[in-house]
Amino acid sequence: MGTQPPRPRRVPVRTCIACRKTEGKRALHRFVRTASGVELDPGGKEAGRGAYLCAELDCWQTALQRNLLGRALRCEISAEDIQRMETHMKKLAPSAPAIS
Repeated sequence: MGTQPPRPRRVPVRTCIACRKTEGKRALHRFVRTASGVELDPGGKEAGRGAYLCAELDCWQTALQRNLLGRALRCEISAEDIQRMETHMKKLAPSAPAIS
């Protein structure tokens, strides 16, 4: 009787609110509702209600245009929050157009 090999670690899976694809938690961008508004949570550890978006530009645009992020977080998305999201989106895709 030998020792059993260690079990592989379970990878948490999350769903993009726009395209509904499931990915590992680290592959998606988490947004969290805080007292000061909606913020990007790069570490995925902030307390509060969270929603996930994949790195696809279309998903970010869809989430803002159709208010998917506001519905998922159960809050109003302010103009400042949208501006911060657009800034982060520009880092992902520098040629991305502004969301209106």
